[in-house]
Amino acid sequence: MMDSPELIILDVGHGNCAVVRDTDGVIVIDCPLGVSLIETLECRSITEILHILISHSDADHIAGIINLLLNEDIKIHNVHINPDSIKKSDIWLDLRIALKDARKRSGTKVSSELTTTKTGQFNIGSVNIEVLAPTPELILSGAGGTDLQKRRLTSNSISAVVGIVHDSHRVAILAADIDTVGLDNLSKEASSLSADILVFPHHGGKPGSGDSKTFAQELCNLTKPKLIIFSIGRNRFKNPNTKIIEGVRSSVPDAHILCTQLSKQCTATLPSSKPTHLNVLPAKGRISNSCCGGTISIKINGIRTTYESEIASHKEFIDKQVNTPICRNFLSIDKPV
Repeated sequence: MMDSPELIILDVGHGNCAVVRDTDGVIVIDCPLGVSLIETLECRSITEILHILISHSDADHIAGIINLLLNEDIKIHNVHINPDSIKKSDIWLDLRIALKDARKRSGTKVSSELTTTKTGQFNIGSVNIEVLAPTPELILSGAGGTDLQKRRLTSNSISAVVGIVHDSHRVAILAADIDTVGLDNLSKEASSLSADILVFPHHGGKPGSGDSKTFAQELCNLTKPKLIIFSIGRNRFKNPNTKIIEGVRSSVPDAHILCTQLSKQCTATLPSSKPTHLNVLPAKGRISNSCCGGTISIKINGIRTTYESEIASHKEFIDKQVNTPICRNFLSIDKPV
């Protein structure tokens, strides 16, 4: 029997993946390529997934679900994903074929709508799952179409933004790859977006055509997070973007910033000693010693949810092992880190 619900944010390199567990089931949010998710499910003895929520059709969010659907040791009851008519990748086609196979072979139910109307339908025990974006009106147009202000929608614009709520308190928001247009629509739809934890969108990369600093300021002013997580791969791109960090720091200067892997902006060389601050859960960067925060496990307890020990150990690692941590940029010189 579980002591308390759990939110796991996985180190998968460049990609996104989270697992939510409670007494009535397991929900997986996004499935990137790699073994981290499968190994995490094995580590937690999970053989049944009630819902898989796929935020959008980019490969770093969907490529791993194919092997998961083919895994005969794991029962998947439902998969929820929005259509994307402009996505022409082989992986997107392979996913659709795998979903058809799972539906016929094992009875997996496939829903082609993951919008705000689904809030309340994914509750597991005491944990409630919100779909904060997109609205059904956006999905009626879809990627390649326009929103109600006639602005072009990309796959990122219609990313599903998921909230994790316990005891009427929003513990976390997982913002997928939402861009400037998506954020504007989200802010007009939701009356309150405050959350303790924010998994920052698009791995801290540029938010489409909008200004990165302004985007980060607007998002952080809306969510007011205490912990901001960037799910990044050390060897992909140069994330998080410096302007994003500047915007975060100007809006929520006291928030703790944690990257799953060490950005090359923070240190050109990897630590020589193995980290002692990581938990036992699988993390893609562990083998190469490229983890920063690695995989994060958070015991959910409403407004009393705490992660101070994880933050303290991560701060100590930064102090001792990281030469020029980007998360320390733009801090006031008289402000403790």
